[in-house]
Amino acid sequence: MELAYDHPGHASGVVNGKEFEGFCLPVPRSNLIFIKTAGGFIGCGFFDMKTFDKLGIPAARITGVSTLEELLAGKIVDMTESAEKAGVRIGMSGYDALMRFCS
Repeated sequence: MELAYDHPGHASGVVNGKEFEGFCLPVPRSNLIFIKTAGGFIGCGFFDMKTFDKLGIPAARITGVSTLEELLAGKIVDMTESAEKAGVRIGMSGYDALMRFCS
């Protein structure tokens, strides 16, 4: 699996035959980083799992990252109940969570 950047801050790719998009948006003193799939979201520390849980959206959070590559390599620290039902676990890599969300 490879990230294909079409312009700075936006990448896309395919895993398990399913498309995903990645975003790295500069905000003051940091970056808002996330990957969006049809099956859920993987995001940086800005993501509030309670909001995703309320909406029933599978999501996982990884902290301490500055790039999409770091998001994929980082470890899940929090997730929604629906992400857990999809097979995502605390300590799992972002890449492994992406594989679950795209299965």
